[in-house]
Amino acid sequence: MGESLSKATQPEELAVFKKLPTNALLDSIEIPERAENRKPTDKKFIIVFAVVVVLLFPFLIYCVVKGDLSRLKGYDQCGNICGQKNAKYEAWSCTGQDYTELPYLEIDSSSTEAMGDNLFILTSRRCVARCSTGYIKIFSTCYRSKESSSSNSYDLGYNSQFDMNDRFKRDTEIENLDDIGNGMSKYLSKHAWRIVLACFISLGVGIIMLVLFKTATAAVVWGILGGVLLFGAILVGGMWWFYLNPPKSMDTSSAKGGKSSLLFLAIFFSAVWLVLVFVMIFMYKKIQLVIQLLKESTKAAFAMPLLIFVPIITFFAELIILSLLVFFSLYIYTAGTLTELIGGYLYYKENIVMTITFVFNIIVAYWSTQFIIGIQYMVIAGAVAKWYWSKNKHNLESPIKDSASIVFKFHLGSIAFGSLVLTIIAIIRALLTSLTKNKNLKACVDFCIGTIESFLKFLSKNSYILTAMHGKPFYKSGKRAAKIIFQNAVNIASVNYVGDFVLGMAQLLIVLISLLITTAIMQGAESDYSFLVYLIVFFVSLFIAVTFFATFETTIDTLFLCFCEDSLLNDGMARPYAMSRDLMEFVENSKKLYGDKN
Repeated sequence: MGESLSKATQPEELAVFKKLPTNALLDSIEIPERAENRKPTDKKFIIVFAVVVVLLFPFLIYCVVKGDLSRLKGYDQCGNICGQKNAKYEAWSCTGQDYTELPYLEIDSSSTEAMGDNLFILTSRRCVARCSTGYIKIFSTCYRSKESSSSNSYDLGYNSQFDMNDRFKRDTEIENLDDIGNGMSKYLSKHAWRIVLACFISLGVGIIMLVLFKTATAAVVWGILGGVLLFGAILVGGMWWFYLNPPKSMDTSSAKGGKSSLLFLAIFFSAVWLVLVFVMIFMYKKIQLVIQLLKESTKAAFAMPLLIFVPIITFFAELIILSLLVFFSLYIYTAGTLTELIGGYLYYKENIVMTITFVFNIIVAYWSTQFIIGIQYMVIAGAVAKWYWSKNKHNLESPIKDSASIVFKFHLGSIAFGSLVLTIIAIIRALLTSLTKNKNLKACVDFCIGTIESFLKFLSKNSYILTAMHGKPFYKSGKRAAKIIFQNAVNIASVNYVGDFVLGMAQLLIVLISLLITTAIMQGAESDYSFLVYLIVFFVSLFIAVTFFATFETTIDTLFLCFCEDSLLNDGMARPYAMSRDLMEFVENSKKLYGDKN
């Protein structure tokens, strides 16, 4: 990085970026900028965001008024909802039925023909107390089985022994479907202590992984990379062995295609494995630099352990947004005005307002999630920047609280701006993908727009970091971030690809180890519902891994940009570096790597 940094933005340009007086000393530049010297950035975008959210409410209220969640239970072909007393409509005499004792909707799928979009509307539907023979109940709906719809044996009174046995089998299937929920509930209640123990062990595995990153960073990184190469070598060796020593079933002429496929896979994975080997050899020194950054990130994470709670708060905030999205989407889905399609077939017809509300609701939800993620990123970046630039890193006063206070007081507008950019590109991607009919062209469009979207996300994150450091607007911070990124592109690539790969493999290890330990805990308690325990532990361990290392990823990105600014602003002599001794070694290694003699 040495030579590229020496040609990068100079301290004087940083002073221009921060709009300091021409006679100001470089020593007057403070990073991160004090709260009293900051001003609200991109205020109009937080106003736009608030206005958009407020505009959504009338649409949602309209759909809530026109909707009814009880319609999800199903309604008959006259619009009467099963399991309740229905309102009477004067225009239709069949409405207003009391179906309190008829909770299930029975759909006669055999009555449907080529009806196009009106398939459900023109299907014979009625509310029943229990499913008729030949129907299978799924939740509150009775569906005709395939066999019964293709045979009229049930209409013949079950005269044969086969019909009676088939009927008994179907009734048993219906009872089994009813008992699945109860069986799952009883199993989870009985083995709740095993689930809790496994989840706590997952938490312990995550903490141990963090400690290993702090105490033995190099060993963990090289262990993960070496393990990937070893696994790849075993995979490639196994494929070649099977190709050279095929099973007897592959000796026949009919198995030539399978053997050819095995040869292709063996050559392909061999090539991939060799590429990985050469990449790791080529990037050996860069991996050493990544290890230095990982060491620094663990120092920051352990110096501010409460950083772990920031992604947890973000998770619950996004969970609330997702819950609201699902809740209102269900109301929008059930909203409609009772309308007669043809004689005797009524349904709840949606209008253009409801369609607009559905799309509008998704857009606002997506914008809101990106907004919440941006807050998380900037809060962590501000705290890590304070830790980096502090002379006494062991005695920080509430860096997370201060960072959150600055973000909410000054920079919500910049986050709203950045999240709006991502929302717009997501809308463009969805529109182009949906309008493109050709599969190959659709894949190409999706790839191109997806690449642009990924780059904008990367750029917006770095813009958030510089906004947290310098207190400047999103666009201005983004321009500076882009300049730093392009001037240090090789190092950015190594930090991102190698660092993200190592952290990703660490997360995978946490999940796999947690599931392996769960297997030991579940000894003697296996049943048909055991998969539920593994599913719960999988999601809990995945949440723990993502939460722990989401902080790591943001910390690494922030430290890298802080290091770039430190290298530009200071020289290590007249102006001492803010970086630690390990990062000074990082600088020296970078200079040797790039041949910088300055």
